[in-house]
Amino acid sequence: MSILRLDAVRREIGDFVILDSVSASIAHGERVGLVGANGAGKTTLLRIVSGRDEPDAGRVRVAKGIRVGMLAQESNLDPRVAGARDVHHLVRSGAQEVEELEATLAHLESAGAAAVESPAYAAARERFEALDGYHLDQRVEEALSGLGIPSEDWTRPPLELSGGEQTRVALARLLVTDPEVLLLDEPTNHLDVGAMEWLEVALARRPGALLVASHDRAFLDAVATRTWELRDRRLEPFRGAYSAYLLQREERDARQRKDAEVTAGAAVREQELIQRYRSHRKFSKMHEHERRLEQLERVEAPKKSPRLAMPTKGLLGGGPARSGDMVVSLEGVVAGFGPAAERLEPVPIVKVGRLAASRGDRIGIVGPNGAGKTTLLRTIAGE
Repeated sequence: MSILRLDAVRREIGDFVILDSVSASIAHGERVGLVGANGAGKTTLLRIVSGRDEPDAGRVRVAKGIRVGMLAQESNLDPRVAGARDVHHLVRSGAQEVEELEATLAHLESAGAAAVESPAYAAARERFEALDGYHLDQRVEEALSGLGIPSEDWTRPPLELSGGEQTRVALARLLVTDPEVLLLDEPTNHLDVGAMEWLEVALARRPGALLVASHDRAFLDAVATRTWELRDRRLEPFRGAYSAYLLQREERDARQRKDAEVTAGAAVREQELIQRYRSHRKFSKMHEHERRLEQLERVEAPKKSPRLAMPTKGLLGGGPARSGDMVVSLEGVVAGFGPAAERLEPVPIVKVGRLAASRGDRIGIVGPNGAGKTTLLRTIAGE
């Protein structure tokens, strides 16, 4: 039985159709890998499923009582990060119902023996135990450790962390929340090998449903039980994880190529017959074969839609003229996300003495997780 269903979902931006009549469903416990070329609409689909964006047509149906949680690629920009006291409290707050029950139980216990023996206390405690509330802190610490956040960072304000570290903290919080439907958009982008392996095991053990977009084939093979492919604005489901999907896709493409060849050959024969009957002035026969040719042309293999390309001012026509050879220059730059409320100075994540890039340069930025690569790029981009 499905707990989430997409019915003929359509999404467009201006004249660009991103998703067209997308229909699919997810059952409890299914783990679906979402694949497709860059620009195919994976993030768009995830945002619509999560309720962050609305489709232009169609609808998303979520079963009653089902929670949907999403880790977006920009999860480090979540306003809850800015308001959190420290990393541990931020992740722990993902279990909102457990924390509320914890407060209720503490309040009743402080009210005396009569309150502890009340039906309200019994009901709250039963629900608290059902949610595994007594192990909440253990789950928080396992998620943070597993995703590579060292214990000395748990008491730091999240804004003192790099963008990649904040994304991992947001992922830890979402795993602690444990929604019935978990949506992940490229979750391995900020993970090292150890954290990725931990996440694979954690997702495989979850009883809830999962929809994850990723370009990491090994990761999808480890966590997915089904695969959805977005291609030419449509969605096609496949059985199994990524490797099984590849085999099925090759078989499908081979069938489509063969069908297209058969159709093309039949169309050529119909055109020859049309010409023959026209030359013999047998117009009723000619019209009969014209109708057959029209039918063949309608079932011809669809042409690929063009890649979605959104015009960007300054990059495409209408922007400013080219600048000189020096396109980026940094000198004495200190970048950070602070200060926290109790600090007088921001904690620098990146310090750049001098850096310059000329037109045509191709520069790779390397460093361990949390070193500040994302922070540096956002600073250069003016964010």
